[in-house]
Formats: sequence, C-alpha cells, structure tokens
Amino acid sequence: MNALGAMLAADVSAHADGGGKRRALLHPIVGFDAVMKAHHALAAHFQKNASKLIRAGFINGLPGFVTLEADGELQTTALEIEDGKIAAIYVVRNPDKLRHLH
Repeated sequence: MNALGAMLAADVSAHADGGGKRRALLHPIVGFDAVMKAHHALAAHFQKNASKLIRAGFINGLPGFVTLEADGELQTTALEIEDGKIAAIYVVRNPDKLRHLH
C-alpha cells in the first residue's frame, strides 16, 4: 500500500462504471485518504479473488491495463497522470462497454 500511496496525487479521484450490471462505485471517491481507504479494502478482496493481467496499453488515450476478474469478466483501468502522480483512476466494469475486447 505504501508503493500505491507514493504514486497518488493529494487530490486523486477514483471512478468506476459498472453500468448497473456489475458492482462498481456509485459516486467518485475523491482525495488521497479516501482513495487509499478504498484500495485497502480492495486489496483484501483481491487476496481471495485475484485478477489476471491480460495486457497493458492505452485506454481511451490514457495508460492503463485490461484484467480478467475472478468472476470471468473483463475490466479496464486507466490512469490519468499529472506531474508524475496518478490524478485519477478510471475503471470500466460495464460489460456493454467492454464487448469489443472479447
């Protein structure tokens, strides 16, 4: 978690789109402490439900990666970088928006 914290901007935000079909954030999480708290909880979840990295690349023009989640669904994560820090994290879990990846 320390390594993640070192990469985050003080005003980082996290956004997730599940399209009402998969679990995701209902509202953006804003601020270093809130994003770290959320990722601490996610880390506990992923210890039991590991993701598999499919590939790294650009997601909507931002650096990111595609993962295969424990439930068998794909997910994308894009990172907005400003001044060498992660300013925003964008996760797409909505299967309708990920059909083109199959």
